Amino acid sequence: MAQKPMNILFTSVGRRVALLRHFRSTFARLNISGRLLGVDVSADAPALHELDDARLICRIDDSRYIDSLVGLCAQEGVALLFPLIDTDLMKLSRGRPDFARIGTNAVVSDPELIEATSNKYKTHDLFNRLGIDTPAVFELEHGREAVYHYPLFIKPLDGSASKGIFKINTARELLFFREYVERPILQEYVSGREFTLDMLYDFNGALRCIVPRRRIEVRSGEVSKSVIDMDPAVMEAGWALGNKLQGARGVINVQCIRTAEGRVSFIEINPRFGGGTPLSLYAGADFPRWLLQMARGDDPGDLRLAFTPGVYMLRFDDAVFLPGLPALQKM
Repeated sequence: MAQKPMNILFTSVGRRVALLRHFRSTFARLNISGRLLGVDVSADAPALHELDDARLICRIDDSRYIDSLVGLCAQEGVALLFPLIDTDLMKLSRGRPDFARIGTNAVVSDPELIEATSNKYKTHDLFNRLGIDTPAVFELEHGREAVYHYPLFIKPLDGSASKGIFKINTARELLFFREYVERPILQEYVSGREFTLDMLYDFNGALRCIVPRRRIEVRSGEVSKSVIDMDPAVMEAGWALGNKLQGARGVINVQCIRTAEGRVSFIEINPRFGGGTPLSLYAGADFPRWLLQMARGDDPGDLRLAFTPGVYMLRFDDAVFLPGLPALQKM
């Protein structure tokens, strides 16, 4: 008996061309029929033009957002939904029962985990509750510039993609950057090698794989050069954290710093595919393949070492060329 097509919907597709191309090739490798659908607010989002069905949607803060997505999933028989941006995670998580009622598995973490990762104070408190090393964070108090112990990091309370983060060396620099960074907080300065850990959880919340990507260069908040680095201390700390996290689903990414002395300190959790995930995919950590296998009821097996260390990603700009922007259907 032929299997039912496995249609997939991605929200806020933006520039995630490489990820969508990998999902498309996964259909062929698994001999699965299905269509890739996606939504964004702008017709010039490059990844929209890599899809079988692209739609324009209202903004995430519009009250019609979830109903529009549920309607699209019902109409198109969507089996899996994946969010690709931070700002719609909470809405999609809370709306999971609505998607489940029409047969769509919204692959998004639980609201409690998303809430805990929504700003730096809450994430810091989560790491502390789990007994995980994390840099100290504290509010920026006017008049105390001369008594802080420098260097420090200043960053936005609810920022993402490593944007708006600066090293502060002096009180004078702090006076400048506190006006430049929106809703700033201060963080203990921890120096060392920066890692992003791609973590795969199954649909029951069990951790199945961790891939450590060491950052070499970051451009505009997104990694441009990185390598799969199986640092033993990072892997041990990553599994310790990953097994303690509750409510994670699908692929999430966690950031940490490994100091020269061996300290591994965690700074951030992003409950979604990371911008640098294509390196993990190329190294053999085939998250789309494994997720599709699990979705059709197959267990992909032991995935803990199902990838190759030492693989580098040296990123460059690619382009999508169009004779004109097509008239996309607006939801």
